[in-house]
Amino acid sequence: MAIQLQNRVAIVTGGARGIGRAYCVGFARAGAKVVVADVLDTSETVAQVKAAGGEAIGVAVDVANFASVQGMVDRALAAFHRIDILVNNAALMANLKMGPFHQIPEDEWDRVMAVNVKGIWHCIKAVVPAMQQQRYGKIINVSSTTVLMGVPGLLHYVASKGAVFAMSRALARELGPLGIRINTIMPGLTQSEAIQEMKAASPVLVDMSKQLAAQAALGREQYPEDLVGTVLFLASEESDFITGQNITVDGGVAHW
Repeated sequence: MAIQLQNRVAIVTGGARGIGRAYCVGFARAGAKVVVADVLDTSETVAQVKAAGGEAIGVAVDVANFASVQGMVDRALAAFHRIDILVNNAALMANLKMGPFHQIPEDEWDRVMAVNVKGIWHCIKAVVPAMQQQRYGKIINVSSTTVLMGVPGLLHYVASKGAVFAMSRALARELGPLGIRINTIMPGLTQSEAIQEMKAASPVLVDMSKQLAAQAALGREQYPEDLVGTVLFLASEESDFITGQNITVDGGVAHW
């Protein structure tokens, strides 16, 4: 049975390209209205959503800035009058150089935490009032299997994604009485634009990508479209009795 999300409104942060774009198009095909939010130009994703038969608006947002996030939520409510789904997909990973933990610049560490951790906190704070009013909401946070595997060379990124996992579990307890479900997905190394950019600058990541594909139970690399079904399920009524959970989506590399 195909997931049905008619009359639902979904915000996807980091929706301008890659995995976020795949989520946006997937929501449109399931019947949801989509708010494509990103610091990057969202016009191409909005066009693809409309080409898929959906309805969408693009919103510029810096998730590390709460005023910007509140503006995103205000735009969503003005356009669609409700918010049912939030996918916290925005994260800093592209352009991060792999290297020893003690050589990470402090300002880079702080920026990764501001976007990858505080940004999710900001977005959840901003959408909860609307979800609370309707006594229903689905929040899907995006972590990473780097947390499970202890990937070296990206300590700030791995630590930030571990925080995402922990926040989801704690907030499930707080938000459950309000009718809001919150879950986490942990993608594996996904062949998005961000990863392609990093691979171009890092032979280590190229080798890692090949090794992970070889280790996968399904025997291949992972692509953005591989994540869409899980996100749609967690956004739908089919998962209404699931909250505080973590789902690993990596083709069977890390068994959790």
